[in-house]
Amino acid sequence: MTELVARPLLNLFWPELAGFVQPLGGEYAARRRVLEAVPFVTEYGVEFGLLVDLLERVGLDAMAQVDLGSREHSSQSIAALGKMSGQIILTAWSRLERQGRLVSSEPPATALLQFAPDLSTAVSDVAVAERPPLMSVVREAVARGPEVKEDVA
Repeated sequence: MTELVARPLLNLFWPELAGFVQPLGGEYAARRRVLEAVPFVTEYGVEFGLLVDLLERVGLDAMAQVDLGSREHSSQSIAALGKMSGQIILTAWSRLERQGRLVSSEPPATALLQFAPDLSTAVSDVAVAERPPLMSVVREAVARGPEVKEDVA
């Protein structure tokens, strides 16, 4: 997934992030105030979205990578990898659109048609949701009044 989807997208649109060895590593750390300030994409777009959003928010000089050794993952089916790639591409699309680097007359389709070896087909929805930055959720709750403040605290 990294070499076939994430790395080509990073090299094309965010070349300053191309030096991250495992952009989809699934393990990351940051200061709480920074993570509270960025949106979180659901599903398999989360790491890609965080990488691009953090670049925009804090800049490359505030980002680093650490070698945590190797992790062994079980192989996923081609169909599962297809869904993952669709979600990463949609995440990249949303970042390009938000940054004003892509203008579209309509949103991308989220239905992924896939073929099995016997040529049977399956359609999956690869849409990803985006949760707003936690900081904005708390700010909105506090603005709504005291009864909400107790729920947030």
